Amino acid sequence: MHRSLTLFLAIAFPLQSMAAVLPITPRQAQQLGIRTAPVQAAAARPAISVLGHVIPAPDARVPVAAPFAGTVKRLVRLEGEMVKQGDTLAEIVSADMRASAARLEAQQARERSARAAAERARLLVKEGIAPASRAEEAEAEAASSAADLAGLRSVMGRAARGGDGEYRLLAPAAGRVAAIQADAGDTVAAMQPVMAIDTREEMWVEAALPAALVGQVHAGDRVTVDGTRASGVVIAAGTSIDPKSRSAMLRARLTSAPGLISGQTARLSVATRAEQGSFTLPRNAVAEMKNGTAVFVQRGGGFEAVAVRVLGLGAQSVTVAGPFSLRDRVAVSGVSELKAASARE
Repeated sequence: MHRSLTLFLAIAFPLQSMAAVLPITPRQAQQLGIRTAPVQAAAARPAISVLGHVIPAPDARVPVAAPFAGTVKRLVRLEGEMVKQGDTLAEIVSADMRASAARLEAQQARERSARAAAERARLLVKEGIAPASRAEEAEAEAASSAADLAGLRSVMGRAARGGDGEYRLLAPAAGRVAAIQADAGDTVAAMQPVMAIDTREEMWVEAALPAALVGQVHAGDRVTVDGTRASGVVIAAGTSIDPKSRSAMLRARLTSAPGLISGQTARLSVATRAEQGSFTLPRNAVAEMKNGTAVFVQRGGGFEAVAVRVLGLGAQSVTVAGPFSLRDRVAVSGVSELKAASARE
């Protein structure tokens, strides 16, 4: 601090305790560059900042697995392409496909036979020729055959038979090809994922919540992604600590996610609910005093250093608890000069 300013402060502010009002005239306030801002009731604490990564909505990504073991002959669709339900995604050569097709045909014949036997048994029971138990047994056999047939049809429905012992892997839903997990020439096992399809553009963020912040974030808290216009809401905040990462899992659904892509690292700012009776001030209003944290509240003909408890610290604002009213105004510039004067005890 310049010598002239030090002399000015010594004249303007006689020795005071922290709780006393530092007398200052409007002219002195102007010379010191002191400006004030109103105290505001806090609706939310300044954001908690956590690091995470962008993922598709858990129910939006559909894995596409090979229903039969084989070798990938050709990828028909590539990552990023839009597909419709039933579109061919890949061609796979498979001996298992031929065997399953034969089993399907045999099961269709068994199911028809079991259905016909059940119908005959019902007629015999109706005419009093056969006991009711015979019809019950035949109907149970028909139901079992129908269930086996439905299972085979479900598996076969994921693919379309091609020529020369191959099949076409079909898209189970409309969307965008999000990932390809096998290349042409690769051998795939039955039910091994080959591709993944995002059925909608909804994005989530998974982030690590430090142990010190567990319990401070709740479902419904608002979130923003730093450096973007993306925003959303907390869906779940873990309450148990992973022993390896020493953090809990935080998941947030983004209601808007312009410019974000799956897998991207993102810093998430979470605005948690404010405590009742807390206040929001500009961040530069807070001063670290010898006896703790304080702000300078305009009182009568000067300013009083009022002790506060910081509840949350953001980039531009701070949430505090302290003896304020909404009629109060606090110094937001010239704070270092007021602090210097207050320290002269």
